[in-house]
Amino acid sequence: MRYYQYSFKQLAIQINFSMIGLMAMIFSQLAIAQSWPNRPINLVTPLATGSASDVALRIVAERLGTALGQTLLIDNQTGASGAIGAEKVMRATADGYTFCGCNNAILGVLPQLRKVSYDPKLFKPVGMIAVLPTVLVVHPSIPVNTIPEFIAYIKANPGKVNYASGGVGSPQHIAMAMFESLANVKLVHVPYKGASQAAVGTAGGEVAAMFNAIGTVLPLIKSGKLKPIGIAGAQRTNTLPEVPTIAESGVKGYNYASWIGIVAPPNTPDEVVSKLSTELFKVVNSFDVAKKLADNGIDPMAMSAIQMGAYMAADYQKMGKVIEDAQIKAE
Repeated sequence: MRYYQYSFKQLAIQINFSMIGLMAMIFSQLAIAQSWPNRPINLVTPLATGSASDVALRIVAERLGTALGQTLLIDNQTGASGAIGAEKVMRATADGYTFCGCNNAILGVLPQLRKVSYDPKLFKPVGMIAVLPTVLVVHPSIPVNTIPEFIAYIKANPGKVNYASGGVGSPQHIAMAMFESLANVKLVHVPYKGASQAAVGTAGGEVAAMFNAIGTVLPLIKSGKLKPIGIAGAQRTNTLPEVPTIAESGVKGYNYASWIGIVAPPNTPDEVVSKLSTELFKVVNSFDVAKKLADNGIDPMAMSAIQMGAYMAADYQKMGKVIEDAQIKAE
């Protein structure tokens, strides 16, 4: 009997210590949330400076910093198709002062192409920022003005029509892989080091065509250096209202959208994530930020942390199917 009494006593002590530890952790996280942020926040983006994703992040970061009372420092960490920047955030101290501005290429495509040093499913979603409307453009020397004409041109020149992308597994690469599959055509892939460089290469006549975010190629379209022939998304865009979608142009089922959002390192306090998510949602929905995004050819898309998590999971599966169907391999 004494043995059981002793055991129960020890168990009670252990439970009390466990409860004390749990309460201490809760109060510690609450204290962090209440004082956060008290210094500048580092927003790592594995995307090239000047890209549509980078532009979207900078527009949002400026207003978000004002709302939080601290500066958000954009830290462009390119390299290895975005893996370097993503790994940096994955391994960062989870204290609420390092986050990652990522797109679906980094979180939904690259990890399914090759082994990377980060697990996209371990990041904590904070919130979605925008969808980057994508357009198929061709060099003016290519004698086509519509999607059916482009498909006919490719088939009439087998193995001779090339296209640019920002790299293997980039949004531009995935968008064209979907097009090739659904339109039953084959082009020659010419990867560049980033979407901006790919746009310049296409405008210079180095390649015939490419998919790219409207915000990235809009100046080149306006100057006549690129010719838009199809919108990749499910609906036309207000930026180029006269350009039909690829689906309505005859490629049934075609619908590609690139998105960008913010995620946090694993173990970042939930209270911090919740606070940032709330402010981010307000900022993206604000009139001035939405207008700035739209003026740059970017469609704002505010999502909470929970909504973003569900969206990311669905997109991961969708991208996996595209990669498998197109037999895309890492180079």
